[in-house]
Formats: sequence, structure tokens, C-alpha cells
Amino acid sequence: MLKIRLSRRGKKRQPSYRVVVADVNSKRDGRIVERIGHYNPLTDPAEFAIREDRALHWLSVGAQPTDAVRRLLDKQGTFERLSRLHAGESAAVLAAEVTGEVVAAPEAVEAVAEVEETVEEVDEAEVAAAAEEETAEEAADDEEVA
Repeated sequence: MLKIRLSRRGKKRQPSYRVVVADVNSKRDGRIVERIGHYNPLTDPAEFAIREDRALHWLSVGAQPTDAVRRLLDKQGTFERLSRLHAGESAAVLAAEVTGEVVAAPEAVEAVAEVEETVEEVDEAEVAAAAEEETAEEAADDEEVA
């Protein structure tokens, strides 16, 4: 069984932690499967960063967080997104939500592509019309000079 837990780093009385995925039977600072973040309780407020895409992956395959990591994941909103993942929402959409990117449904992407093609066609037509007008003006200027 896998656990998402804290692995201690730092000197005496100056702890900092790594958020890791490890086997239940491994030592606190022993063999790990993957490092997914860090936590520094000495800063005010406490600083932490957990890669949400990896946390969602490990939670979805059955890894259990310790109480301390559970509190960090709650602050980050991971469990709310995990429930949405189990409800059928795409992992890519959830991961993009965390990073602030905008991810649209495939139908929306196709619709935007069609609109862009139409805009390009209209732009090309306008450019061609402007070129014809410019040519006509140059011809008229040449006639006046002659």
C-alpha cells in the first residue's frame, strides 16, 4: 500500500519537508516512489507546493495521504477536484484549472478554428479589394500625369 507523506529535511530545529509517495513499510526518510512537492512550516504563512496532477494520479490509484498531507491537500483544493475526477471530469481540464490555463472542449476548439478560417478568408478578400483599389488609383494618377 502506498502513502503520500512528509519526508523530513533540514537541520536540527529547522525542519523542511518533502511531500513524497512511498510504500507504507519504508522508513520516514527512506525509499520513495515519487517526490510530488515540498512544505516549509517555518515561513509565515507556511509555504507549500504540491504538484496537483501527480497528487490526483496517486490518490486515484489508491494512495492514502497522512493527516498532515491531507490538511495540505485540503488547503490546495485537491480533494474537491478528486471528487470531480471520479465524477467523470477530464484530468487535463482539472490540471489546467490548477495552473490557470483555459482548456476548452474539443467541440469548442473546432468551432473556434472554423471562425478563424472564416476571418482569414474575409481578411484575404479585404486585402485583395484594397490592392485593386490601390492599383486603380495608381492607374488614374498615371493617366493624369500623361
